[in-house]
Amino acid sequence: MKETESINISIESEIKAVVEEIFEQFGMTKSEAVELFYRQVALTKDIPFVHRSFNDETIKAIAELQFQENLETYEDFAELRHDLGV
Repeated sequence: MKETESINISIESEIKAVVEEIFEQFGMTKSEAVELFYRQVALTKDIPFVHRSFNDETIKAIAELQFQENLETYEDFAELRHDLGV
């Protein structure tokens, strides 16, 4: 059997309660969930969720898409390239 180690973490009570309920719905213990996270990090050498930071221009563009405001359409790709100056 492989050697194991314990870890000790602190987390806000409300977050802990919500997340443990979700783990229970998946039939997972806290230990299994944390081990799954560790294994995924070890496998991918990355954090297993997407982190996105958007500047103001991008946030505005996303909002316009969601509400379909100020959308420009193009007949073809060449027209779009021309508008972009490329």
